[in-house]
Amino acid sequence: MRERTMRPTRHATAALLLVAFGAGACSKTDDQSRTKTAPNAVQAKRSPDTGEAGRTTPADGEGGPVTVVQKATGSFADGEAAYRAKQYDQAMAIFAGYAERRPGNAWGHYMLALSAWKSGDAKKAEFAFEKALSIDPRHVKSLVNLGRVFIEQKRYEEAIARLERAGEIDSQSVEVQRLLGRVYHAQRRTDDAVQAYRRAIELNEGDAWSMNNLGLVLLEAKRASEALPLLERAVELRRNVPEFHNNLGMALEHTGRFKAAASAYSGALSADPGYAKAKQNLARVEAVKGGPEEALAGEQPPQTVGTNGDGPSDDKTARK
Repeated sequence: MRERTMRPTRHATAALLLVAFGAGACSKTDDQSRTKTAPNAVQAKRSPDTGEAGRTTPADGEGGPVTVVQKATGSFADGEAAYRAKQYDQAMAIFAGYAERRPGNAWGHYMLALSAWKSGDAKKAEFAFEKALSIDPRHVKSLVNLGRVFIEQKRYEEAIARLERAGEIDSQSVEVQRLLGRVYHAQRRTDDAVQAYRRAIELNEGDAWSMNNLGLVLLEAKRASEALPLLERAVELRRNVPEFHNNLGMALEHTGRFKAAASAYSGALSADPGYAKAKQNLARVEAVKGGPEEALAGEQPPQTVGTNGDGPSDDKTARK
C-alpha cells in the first residue's frame, strides 16, 4: 500500500502543539522551579541586578556542614570590586575577613552571603544572611536574597515567610512581589502568582521580567490572549532577551498567528543564534501550511484534559 504524504495544516499543528504542551507539563524545568510549562516556553526568571540568584549558580545539596571560608585582608570596597569582577571566591574571602573584624556590621555579613551564594555555597550563604538579620532584623536585602536561596532549594514556605516580612518593611518593593510571584507559580497557586506579578507591574510599569513571567503563568493557564500584550510589551522593553521573544512566539502560536510567531522566534534567534528551543519552535511554525491566519486570530486552542500548573526569577526566572 502506498504511503500518503500529508502536509501539516494550522489545525493539525495546533493539535500537535497541545499534545506537546501536555507532555512538557510532566517534565522538569530549570533549577529555579520544577513546574509545568508550555512547550519550549521559558521563564526568564533571572534579573540583571547583583542581588538576583546567580544565573548558573548550582543549588547546594541537603545536609552537610557549613563550609569553612578562607579569610583574606581587604576593605569593603576591595570585596565589592572582586564581587563585581565575578571573582566570588576572592570576594567571599575578603568579606569573611571583614565580617570577622567588624562582626556588628550587617552589610559585611550580607556581602559575605552574596559572595558565598555566587560561589555555589548555599549553606554558607544562608548562615551569613541569617547573621546579618540577627544584627538588623529589618535588613530587607538579606530577607529578599535569603528568600531566593530558599526558592532555589524548593523551601517555598520559608521563602514566603522572608519575602512577606520584607514586604511589610518595604511595601513598594517590586522585587518582593516578583519573587512572591515566582514562589506561588512554583507552588501552582496560579491566582496568587497572577496577583503578585500584577502588583509588581503596578509598582513599576517597566518591569519586563514580571511581564514575561506573568505572561508565562497565563500561557500555562490556557489564557494566551491575556498573555499576549504582556509578552509584547516585555519584548518592547528588553529586545535583547531571547526568552522574551520565544515566549511571545508561544502566545502567538497558541492564538493561531503562525506567521507572527515565526517572526518572534526569529527575533529570539537574533538575540541568541544558538537558542535551541527557538530553533525548534521556528521549524514547527514554518511547516504550517500557508493561508490567511486572521481567521484563527484570537481563538484559544481547545482545552485539554487537566490543567497545566513554574521559574524566573524569580525572579528568577527568572529571575527575575
